[in-house]
Amino acid sequence: MTHAHTGYSGWLTIPVLTGRCGQLQIVLGSAPARDLFAISFADVLDEAAQTGYQRPCDRRHAEEFRKYIVESGATTIPLTFNLRGAPGDRWRLRPAEPTEGTVADLEIRLPRKLDERVVARVDCQHRLEMMAESGVPLAFQSFLGLTPHEEMRIFSVINGKAKGLNPSLIDYHQSILLDVARETADLYIAKRLNDDPGSVWHDGLKLGGAATQGTKRRITLRGMRHAVALFLQHALIRDLPIDEQYRVVASLWSAVVRTWPKAWQEPRKHLLTKGIGVQGLSLLAADIAKFATREGEALTQATFEHQLSCLQAFDWSNTGPFQGLVGRSGARRVHERLARQLFAPKRVALGG
Repeated sequence: MTHAHTGYSGWLTIPVLTGRCGQLQIVLGSAPARDLFAISFADVLDEAAQTGYQRPCDRRHAEEFRKYIVESGATTIPLTFNLRGAPGDRWRLRPAEPTEGTVADLEIRLPRKLDERVVARVDCQHRLEMMAESGVPLAFQSFLGLTPHEEMRIFSVINGKAKGLNPSLIDYHQSILLDVARETADLYIAKRLNDDPGSVWHDGLKLGGAATQGTKRRITLRGMRHAVALFLQHALIRDLPIDEQYRVVASLWSAVVRTWPKAWQEPRKHLLTKGIGVQGLSLLAADIAKFATREGEALTQATFEHQLSCLQAFDWSNTGPFQGLVGRSGARRVHERLARQLFAPKRVALGG
């Protein structure tokens, strides 16, 4: 098999072996790292647009690979790509429909602009990101014509158990790939809180893309998913239709904002929107939901506001009574403290 070369009219030609991987058609080849870098891209998650699916590149990781691969005896497993779109004016095989197990020429038009690249890095972005000037040959396999959705599914399967992969990014993949309303109500509700323009959490969850700083720091999709799961487990509303479950959770958070507007508006100075606050309040809200149901009250924003009103003076600041609490044990402490203050008068009034 000959080496890759730049052909006529700005095309890169790579001899490849045609075959299959599992149930999908692939081509197998090898080319200098700089050529593979030039024609490919990593589809990194853009949280604002909710496009893409990969974590941001860890440049230290990429630099370590660049240094390693030039050492004596260094090697790596084949890079995994996908050639997006149908064969045509950006990529093609010659012959166009080669017999499986035979050699063909993969021709890829060299991109003049970044948005012209059609080779998606499904599993290799850290191995290529720092290789723009490297002539080290790297083996690859490439799928042919998968959609971004199909790429995401493969990426999620490959990396679902990978050390260091952001759990919220995994949840984001599941929210796109699964019928979450039927299969995972907690994830469906958490993601909908982020996507719904009428939700106080609209665009407010960290989905697993690039890190945010300063006033943009917020709870992760995984953290909210856990909080919703706690609420659904203890509030005993799982028999309601999923849209009704969502309405109850959304109403709760609207009531929280009305109850503690300053703590909500200043997340850096308060623990209300951090993990212990969100999960602790979810447990408290489950208590409220059970109490209201026993009293024959509807689970509306007004009901949650009325119940939380006696807690308005509570100090959510970073230097307040919850200072230093973390994790699930911290969330339970938050719940216990608020529940004692909220329900002690009710138990006395009810003779409990």
